[in-house]
Amino acid sequence: MCYRNEVIYVYQSLYRKYRPKRFADVVGQDIVVRTLRNSIKNDKVSHAYMFVGPRGVGKTSIAKIFARAINCEKKDEGDVCGTCSSCNVSGEKECLDIIEIDAASNNGVDEIRELRDKVNLVPSELKYKIYIIDEVHMLTIQAFNALLKTLEEPPSHIIFILATTDPQKVPETIVSRCQCFNFNRISINNIVNRLLYICKKENISCDDDVLNQIALYSDGGMRDSLGMLDKLVVYGDGKITINDFFDLNGLVSDDEIKTFITNVIKNDVDSVISSIDTWNNNGINIINVTNQIISHLKALIVDYYSDKKISFENIDVLISLISKINEKMFDIKKSGNPKIYFEIVIIEFMSNNCSQNISREINLEKKVLVDEPNNMAVKNTSDNIDSVVSKDILSTNNNTNVLQKENEYDIDNSNIQEIIDIRINNTFAQADKAELISDKINFERLNEYTFDQNIGYLVCALLDGVIRVSSKNSVVISYEYDSVVNENIGRLTEFEKTLKDIANIDKKIAIITNKKWDEVKLEYIKNLKSGHKYEYIEEPIFVSNIVKKEKNKKNVNNDNAFADFGDIVEVE
Repeated sequence: MCYRNEVIYVYQSLYRKYRPKRFADVVGQDIVVRTLRNSIKNDKVSHAYMFVGPRGVGKTSIAKIFARAINCEKKDEGDVCGTCSSCNVSGEKECLDIIEIDAASNNGVDEIRELRDKVNLVPSELKYKIYIIDEVHMLTIQAFNALLKTLEEPPSHIIFILATTDPQKVPETIVSRCQCFNFNRISINNIVNRLLYICKKENISCDDDVLNQIALYSDGGMRDSLGMLDKLVVYGDGKITINDFFDLNGLVSDDEIKTFITNVIKNDVDSVISSIDTWNNNGINIINVTNQIISHLKALIVDYYSDKKISFENIDVLISLISKINEKMFDIKKSGNPKIYFEIVIIEFMSNNCSQNISREINLEKKVLVDEPNNMAVKNTSDNIDSVVSKDILSTNNNTNVLQKENEYDIDNSNIQEIIDIRINNTFAQADKAELISDKINFERLNEYTFDQNIGYLVCALLDGVIRVSSKNSVVISYEYDSVVNENIGRLTEFEKTLKDIANIDKKIAIITNKKWDEVKLEYIKNLKSGHKYEYIEEPIFVSNIVKKEKNKKNVNNDNAFADFGDIVEVE
């Protein structure tokens, strides 16, 4: 409030100053506006309406415009003309024929009974008397019952407009007596355009990035957007920058989010914890930061699969990270200390990611010796693995005790796919539904060992898959991504031992992708219908042909090889 020449000027907030006065001014609710205007033009106005939608999208504003347009004498294309005597009267705050009731504070049966007694009074100045009941879901059951009969058969001069953000709490008997309109969240483009218009009218200097962030932050609510712009105008005291927006809302910049995600993927625990501590010490809401991380990860993944704007070789890591955070989001919000819970979630992810990277290192960098009489020249491991694993991420995993060195040996695992195919065939040949149900039940026991220091990474890798078909001797497990299958092929012996020790599943394992499973399942159904039976095939012995590239290199120490690789290695 300020004084100028003894006249009092009261500052009016932007959302009140720029509240639409006509249907033509409404933004983002075209379907509702068109329907209401047509009902006025065609004289098909109902006796009761219900406006449903989230806060700040225009329910009450459109209700007031509709109340004025119904009483307009000219009915200018179903809109308010603003010049006739009825428009002048209805535009005044003291208008007696447009009554707005806040159901949140007038929710008792006595208030509704008083309203019911007054509806029989004819309008004082306008053609219709309009009752706008905001937040109608706040009425008590007794109040709804008192309103029911009047709402069903009101006098000809009465129109009810009910507005609510929670229609589930409104009795069906009320809803069925109204014409219901669903108000959508306003799109980001519509909000940005409206903010640009207001900034131009008010001479507000503001970066375009700020307006986009306001539109995103407001979650489709125009009132929240204008309220945020109002605060930024006061806080910025000049040109509004993106840093002003971040500071005022307790958010962090996009660059900080990118750095944080990079450190998580690199398994840089110190930098990750330092970032979280810094945000917490600066009073930044961890929940808001978590939402920012999810939004940024989603944008990266969408860009990768749509326009290929980014070149991230191991996109599976991003998908796993966003899935993990999104899965734990509810728990983070409800936690007594969101910061600590968020740290645990991220550290757990990095621990699993580190274990997976160790496995990749073993499969790609470490080579071992086996009995081979002729020292045959051998080939590199599958090119698919090389094309999937990100070399940058592997080289930056400083928290792992894996040596980064040039390959000394080549491996030929060409018959592993033959073995997998035979195991799939044999599982189908002896498929048993009872075995499948039993294996799935026993498989759940693995959840108790996800944090085990010795086998936790194996358990997590197994739990990422789905048991598809079982027999008394073998089981088929599928995974979503090729990279995961290629990575887990080298763990079959460890998987089988883990399942035997923990889940009491003593069977051979075949792992395939979900896509491959769909193919073999369709083939199985086709063969079943045609009468073809699967026959059991003896599984060949798996042999890897491995020799040194250079003869003058020393043999790998037997003890070290067993320590690195376990019982999956044959050493000469």
